[in-house]
Amino acid sequence: MKDGIENLLDKRLIVVSNREPYIHKKIRGEIKCERAIGGLTSSLDAMMQSFNGIWIAWGSGSGDKEMSDSENRVLVPDDNPRYTLRRVWLSENEVSNHYYGFSNSVLWPLFHNFLDKVKLKRSYWNAYRRANRKFALSVLDELNPGDLIWIHDYHLCLLPHLIRNENEDSEIGFFLHTPWPPWEIFRTLPMRREILEGLLDSNILGFHTKNYVENFMQCVKEEFNCPVYMGKGMAEINGRKIRIGDFPIGIDAKEFSSISSFKRINQRAKIVRRRLNVRYVVFSIDRLDYTKGIPERLKAIERFFEKYPKFRKRVVFIQVANPSRTKVEEYKEMKRYVDELVGRINGRFRDFDWAPIHYLYRNISREEVIAYYLASDVALVTPLVDGMNLISKEFVSTKEKSGVLILSEFAGAAGQLNDAILANPYDFDEVAGVIKRALEMSNREKNRRLKVLKENVRNYDICWWLKKFFEEWIR
Repeated sequence: MKDGIENLLDKRLIVVSNREPYIHKKIRGEIKCERAIGGLTSSLDAMMQSFNGIWIAWGSGSGDKEMSDSENRVLVPDDNPRYTLRRVWLSENEVSNHYYGFSNSVLWPLFHNFLDKVKLKRSYWNAYRRANRKFALSVLDELNPGDLIWIHDYHLCLLPHLIRNENEDSEIGFFLHTPWPPWEIFRTLPMRREILEGLLDSNILGFHTKNYVENFMQCVKEEFNCPVYMGKGMAEINGRKIRIGDFPIGIDAKEFSSISSFKRINQRAKIVRRRLNVRYVVFSIDRLDYTKGIPERLKAIERFFEKYPKFRKRVVFIQVANPSRTKVEEYKEMKRYVDELVGRINGRFRDFDWAPIHYLYRNISREEVIAYYLASDVALVTPLVDGMNLISKEFVSTKEKSGVLILSEFAGAAGQLNDAILANPYDFDEVAGVIKRALEMSNREKNRRLKVLKENVRNYDICWWLKKFFEEWIR
């Protein structure tokens, strides 16, 4: 993980995110440490273990306080401590109104262009400001001269401004892992100016795609009537120049490729195929979230079996839905709707020894996910909108000879993975057609496409992402 960013060695890195990389949970009277699931936390954890430093995050685990010292710090990982995790404590009110409220009921839908799902309350905004101030106090308490502060994601948009107000010379990078919406959508947010001011006190701002960069710079231009230089990736405000660029995140492709070769995982994949007992397996996995397009995907699958009845009893679709924001009523309603949709489609087409959709509503381990990748002929990755989407890259990195990727044209990854079959997730007939095309594709064409995709994922992996961001930051 050090490879290519050795120049960080003379600077200490402070990573700041809402989510913590290690969570201590009380389980039957004992406290156990769990590594957080997720591509971002896993990748940054590997980097932090290489370079040391401090990670500041919300302490969300039931055993977190007991395992932290008087200064809210704990060394991680437990079994081989390599860096310091400092925890920020949020009250129940702040979790409800900052995390579930402003972050995920206002900014999340707004940044994904779902204006109808924005639920704005003044109490949400007040809690968001309070939570960002708590994070700022923790950062300032840890900050030494020369440190690099790297802030991640939409939960902490005010943080760069709060830090710079107290320490003008701070070196601050910010990376947004969601899309950034067009001005016509962003302008509907009453506190849009404060959000922009918060972000613009960074030295460098990173997004996944050029489109998100252009959207952000247009918002800055419209709100502040200040110079923005699209070609140079720079904005100038109050005498400060802020670098703004696209840095599409990658995965640890070598690690995924290595794990996919494990004997136990290949055996598990064979068991999946044997139990399904069909010619083709199509696989999808997502958080249960309206941006992921699960209902639309299920309707496209229904259309597939309507239009192409020859594939009945020859194809099984596996949909894994990871529980998400289960306390939010809208997500509860979505789960009920997806459950009903799966039941109706299966009831319509199933036979006594075959059901078209196998639906799993639970979290599954990374090894289980990779086993499903290996067992599948096609990955159906069709979010309605997505900042990047790493599932598409993971699938590609685990396949050796054949495997077809169907990818939404509205995923950030679509700009990189040109040899995927792109589809509009809102067009059920189109998605049904590309599924048929993927299943009937010749082995030669499958192998050609996969080879190009694998090379892309390997070349633009997580190390490339880190190197590109830091080279731009500290040059």
